[in-house]
Amino acid sequence: MLSKEVEDKIEAIIESVQCYLYDIAFLKENDMDILRISILAKDKNTTLDKCQEVSELISPLLDVYDPSSGKYTFEVSSPGIERTLRNPRNFRLSVGEEVQVRTQSKDEFTAVIKSADEEGVSFEINNKESYYPYSNLKKVKTIFRW
Repeated sequence: MLSKEVEDKIEAIIESVQCYLYDIAFLKENDMDILRISILAKDKNTTLDKCQEVSELISPLLDVYDPSSGKYTFEVSSPGIERTLRNPRNFRLSVGEEVQVRTQSKDEFTAVIKSADEEGVSFEINNKESYYPYSNLKKVKTIFRW
């Protein structure tokens, strides 16, 4: 797990190349530990070259502040077009996007994210704005329409 200090350093590096830190996740896939950092370009064009640039800038930092006692793979990626929103940062970086929402009470609807804070999110649903605390949301996923 990364310390707050290392997360702040990673975020500063990412910001220096005109991107936002979207997420940091430690995952296990096929018995392999993975440190995956997701970034979102400020111009909304998160390219493979941008991911490589961020990877090359963060890698030396991870050599100094090793986040794991064992072997792991380090990846930098975009969060993807359709993605599940998990935390306030994800919601803030998705303002203006269309989402599919499932609440804890099993209601489902499509909405646009109008704003988000540390406690919850405002959705525009059928031209009306409604605020939902994160604790009332079961799953929120962005929608990509062709």
